[in-house]
Amino acid sequence: MSNVAKVKIQGLYGLPTTQTPVTAAVLETVAAYFRRHRGRVLGLTGAGVSVPSGIPDYRGSSGTYRVHGHYRPILHHELVSQHASRQRYWARSFFGIRPAFHAEPNAIHRAFVSLERTEHLAGLITQNVDGLHLTAGSTNVLELHGTLKNVQCLSCKQIESRDSFQGILETLNPGWTEFHRSMARSGVEPARRPDGDVDLPPELRYEGFAYPKCRQCHTGDYMPTVVFFGGNVSDAVRSQSHRMVDDASALFVCGTSLATFSAYRLVKQAREQGKEIMVVNFGETRGDKEATAKLEAAAEDILPHVATMLAQELGCP
Repeated sequence: MSNVAKVKIQGLYGLPTTQTPVTAAVLETVAAYFRRHRGRVLGLTGAGVSVPSGIPDYRGSSGTYRVHGHYRPILHHELVSQHASRQRYWARSFFGIRPAFHAEPNAIHRAFVSLERTEHLAGLITQNVDGLHLTAGSTNVLELHGTLKNVQCLSCKQIESRDSFQGILETLNPGWTEFHRSMARSGVEPARRPDGDVDLPPELRYEGFAYPKCRQCHTGDYMPTVVFFGGNVSDAVRSQSHRMVDDASALFVCGTSLATFSAYRLVKQAREQGKEIMVVNFGETRGDKEATAKLEAAAEDILPHVATMLAQELGCP
């Protein structure tokens, strides 16, 4: 069996059929959960948290896998071993990465910052690679699947910022750079994916796209510091994620269907340890059966209000 056949990519779960009304009683239920476990709640977040910042998701009602059933992301083994796959990835992300960098934290990110500052939240594990939790001001954040902010040489492991790497790509591909500028002037942007990937305009073909070798060892190829489909979370990150669950008394799951096993296994661990698990997600999740409580609602309709309530109780601005 090929590696491609072994990788389950989509992992779609059911869209919501009902919605939890966001009443004062519901907000109090969530606030009471944070009070009950004050300082020992661990947050686990996914793409739904960043959708209000303009970053699309994969599996939501308007996600890539729902709207474009044919879409297939590049797999880890393809990127590390195939020149054509690297061309395809860097060409497509050439257009998509700048808008991703310009995204701003939204009310959900800010609510998590507030919950950490009022000592209700112990920390966060996020599946997102956009860095918005850190940009918002959260400090104890584990990026489970890495970050798009950097690239790393596959040979010598030298790290370069993605922003400076983009500048190198622009220099190596002046025709693409000018085409991108003309698109920006016209106000036309290609459809973006959650990881900065885009559909290439039909006028362009990635086979002519140039990308650099490592500036340190001069032989290695770069890849983003993210976990691609078919890749593995590092042992160090996996161990840290399990320790964070061990140290928590409750798990707050927000904006994710938990389709990836790297996140779902943390919910299973918390359940096996008898910890209270609250899920806030508009749509079915892989961990619904493990949840102590499930709110079928968008996080932006709940968490900012709860964070404000708890801050006001403590006299915090």
